Amino acid sequence: MTEWFTPGPRCRIVLLMVAMGLLSGGGISLALAQDAPPLQATPAEPLGDAVAVRRTSPGEVRENLQLKTGDIVSVNIFGEASLTGAFTVGPGGDIVFPLLGSIPAAGITAVALGQKIKELLEADYIRSAQVAVAIAEEAKLAPNTITVIGQVMRPGQVAFEKDIPMDLFTAISTAGGITERGDRHRIELKRRENDDLRTQNLTLDGDRVVKLRDKDTIIVHALPEKIVAEKIIQTVTVIGEVRTPGQVPLKDDLPLDIITAIAMSGGFTDVARPSKVMVRRNTETGVQNIEVNVSKIQKDNSQPFLLQPNDTVTVPQSVF
Repeated sequence: MTEWFTPGPRCRIVLLMVAMGLLSGGGISLALAQDAPPLQATPAEPLGDAVAVRRTSPGEVRENLQLKTGDIVSVNIFGEASLTGAFTVGPGGDIVFPLLGSIPAAGITAVALGQKIKELLEADYIRSAQVAVAIAEEAKLAPNTITVIGQVMRPGQVAFEKDIPMDLFTAISTAGGITERGDRHRIELKRRENDDLRTQNLTLDGDRVVKLRDKDTIIVHALPEKIVAEKIIQTVTVIGEVRTPGQVPLKDDLPLDIITAIAMSGGFTDVARPSKVMVRRNTETGVQNIEVNVSKIQKDNSQPFLLQPNDTVTVPQSVF
């Protein structure tokens, strides 16, 4: 027995519209009932090259920026969540990537790094790897540096920010200042201009506000030996009723007052007479004898009495 197909209501409507179209000589037009299920969109595969660079900000693709130590890159392997993440360019210039280990990154672009990761993954692990690489965070630029060497307390590099000017005085002060043997009038500034290394002679007094640049070198030279010797032999002599009589060194750049000189000589003895201390001084007009009341200076904190080279301080004995 032959079974005939009996169309349902929806099919009869469609067949009727087809027949009407054929009779009218026009094209075929299909209409769907209102209760027909909606069409579902099929997820699209990533288009374009297998290696892409993500935009780090609206409208900006940083595909020509070379990576450097300290940069953080984001790597996205489509369909491989375990391989997606952020990676830091380490001190050696590499990133450490899952499965692949260390991969050189510094000095190349994010595009080139993505291509390298793609090649390594496809060689052993993933067929047709889809890789996206972008700079997630740039490392801060290293501060500018100036090298300060020679007669300074802490020779080495002095760092300063790019937008903050650095002058000669500040650079030397940051390096601890000039030593006793340093010559503040013989300072060299060495600066490279393209292929030329130029030298400029400076003095700390006259050129203290000279602006320095990144990679400049400051050399503080030593005083000539003759001047050093003269500075060393400049003294004052303290004798009489002090505990350790003798010579006290006197520095040109550090004034010495009479109270400090006596303290450096051990201080007064028990029988000293501080109110009648005598200072003997050689001047161009002859020898001067100056009486100084040290007790009064100590008591009312009055103006200190400053000594000069080759002064002799004599502390007398009390009459009682």
